[in-house]
Amino acid sequence: MPPRRGRPPAADPKLRPEAIVAAGLDTLQAEGLDGLTMNKVAARLDVHAASLYWHVRNKEELLDLLADAVADVPDLPAYDGDDWRAGLSEIMRAMRRHLLGRRDSARLLSGRFAAGRGQLRTVEAVLGALRGAGLSDRDTAYALYLLTTFLIGFVGGEQAPLSAAVAAGRPPRSYLDDLRDRLAALPADEFPHTVALAGDLTAPDLDTRFEFALDRLLDGIAALPQDR
Repeated sequence: MPPRRGRPPAADPKLRPEAIVAAGLDTLQAEGLDGLTMNKVAARLDVHAASLYWHVRNKEELLDLLADAVADVPDLPAYDGDDWRAGLSEIMRAMRRHLLGRRDSARLLSGRFAAGRGQLRTVEAVLGALRGAGLSDRDTAYALYLLTTFLIGFVGGEQAPLSAAVAAGRPPRSYLDDLRDRLAALPADEFPHTVALAGDLTAPDLDTRFEFALDRLLDGIAALPQDR
């Protein structure tokens, strides 16, 4: 990173790294990712934006910091070295619950690996459970990517509005009931499978869907050759 010119401002407790991250997370929760700006974070800290830029060069650096904080799951279940599958399932469920409680968390994390200590603590927990399955180093690393991509994608779907109508305030259940009826009323000769599965396609049981997908992924991991 090239050095900044001039003299940095005097130390201000408002601009400690943890204060900047806290203000950024509060802004993200209030405004969403699209509404997050350096100016809004500076205003929440009650400082001028120019002062904030001495500590965080641009919005992308801020997003790295926020991604690291959001990826750090407190009280993450620890793999005890016994049943890797049960341990990994608990870790994934805890991560999902954590991300669902933070607005636009999936969009923030998607494709971003800032590798701060917070994010690495979560990565370490997942890797520990995967290595308990006896996988090769490469398969362990690739399985981590598989699981995190699945998790972020699933949570992203949960956090996104189902449609413009839902984004405008229509209850999701009402929308899904109407969608089920519209799918069931499609021409059966043209869409036989969609008509037959209209109810299952629009069922709101996201917890069950998550468990189904997670089990299938873990089945695949369990089928990988052990490196022992």
